[in-house]
Amino acid sequence: MNYKIVARFLSILAFTITASLIFPLFWALADGTEDASAFFLSALVGIAISAAFFISGKGAKKEDLGSREAIAGVAFSWVVASLIGCTPYIFSGYIPSFTDAYFEAMSGFTTTGATVMRDIEPVPRGILMWRAQTQWLGGMGIVVLVIAMLPLLGVNMTQLFKAESPGPSLEKTYPRIAEMAVMLWRLYMGLTVVSALLLTAGGMTLYNAIAHTFAAVSTGGFSTHNASVAYYDSAYVDYVLTFVMFIAGANFNLHLAALRGKSFRPYKDSEFHFYAAVVTGAALMICAVLLRDGVFKNFFQALRYSLFQVVSIMTTTGFVTADYGKWPMFTQLMLLALMLLGGCAGSTAGAIKCVRFQVVIKESIAELKKMIHPNAVVAIFQSNGTANPSMVASSACFIATFIIIWGLSSLAVSLCGNDIVTSISAVSATLCNVGPGLADVGPVCNFAEQSAFAKWIYTFDMLCGRLELYTVLVLFSRDMWRK
Repeated sequence: MNYKIVARFLSILAFTITASLIFPLFWALADGTEDASAFFLSALVGIAISAAFFISGKGAKKEDLGSREAIAGVAFSWVVASLIGCTPYIFSGYIPSFTDAYFEAMSGFTTTGATVMRDIEPVPRGILMWRAQTQWLGGMGIVVLVIAMLPLLGVNMTQLFKAESPGPSLEKTYPRIAEMAVMLWRLYMGLTVVSALLLTAGGMTLYNAIAHTFAAVSTGGFSTHNASVAYYDSAYVDYVLTFVMFIAGANFNLHLAALRGKSFRPYKDSEFHFYAAVVTGAALMICAVLLRDGVFKNFFQALRYSLFQVVSIMTTTGFVTADYGKWPMFTQLMLLALMLLGGCAGSTAGAIKCVRFQVVIKESIAELKKMIHPNAVVAIFQSNGTANPSMVASSACFIATFIIIWGLSSLAVSLCGNDIVTSISAVSATLCNVGPGLADVGPVCNFAEQSAFAKWIYTFDMLCGRLELYTVLVLFSRDMWRK
């Protein structure tokens, strides 16, 4: 392990996060609130951290950035980003506890959207804009941002990109990683601008439009209102955000390929079809149950709320337009299942991802066919060809590892006095980077009342979920640190 190159990378990343404090500072200065000083103090902390890593990495060479250094650099990026990101909350006094502030920052950067803030609306706009911006930075990936900004970082940027990018495989739409990173961020910023303009046209103020756009395109879920999107009670806002979340939950490589080829042909992808089919089917089933049980009397109203909540939960955004904790149990269980499923690989969504479930389901069907026809050779096909055995094995292992962490974390937080529904849904919400769960951490509640021990478990789960488990778990391997 070459610690110097890791330190040099973290120095660049820490400086990038510190520089991003400028945007919310503008809102703080415009309002003339005292929280502007919190951003100046946070900037000093960020500069000090960046300088410390820079000095530690003196003499590092870009050729020294190998796979182990890339993994360590990516994993510690979120730790360092959250360390800097929690300082505005502490210095402003709105989240004085380090545990709570770090939880809030990690929740933002990992696009989880779980919060410890009991009353959001009295908080100054500068702090809430920083809270929203942390999601936006973490959505496409702060590591991808660094790669896009600094193409001279080194030869092994592919290792960095693989370690950071969500999904079971890396598909290069562009031959050079730096070029692809730039194009991804251009697409991401373009979607951000379009979403903000649409929300502004729907009656939102520019500030609220930007904040909710940051949350939607990153599938984060932080809102500027206690009632989340339900505050607006607008069908137009609901449908705009539903569309943006759906697009953000799909593979961004498909969007790049479609724009590059000026064709919808890339959307013939099997994972995208699976994703769209699950969203459609789940929304219609929940809509039917809501109508049957009299939760809504009008079909279009029931469809609007069910579709929004299905897309919000499946893309792991976590926006709410209704207290689904009071909906029929069938709908709550279905939303919990969608929470674990997640969006597509290569999207800003978290959780297990559709492609892994798709591959494992196809392999299960293939095994059933082999039982009937022992000598048959049953191939599993994806859009890009036959799924190789290593992809099937890695998908199954990922799901198994996910279940182990999910189970152990649920047991751990239950020791803090949480009931079974709260324990399971809270871990699901944080490990899948969704945000709200059920029961005591439901859509109208938050994580403020959870114990400090439980919050650190959730923080670890959020990091694991954002970095696809293995990038974090490999840090606990002795082979990772041996010469």
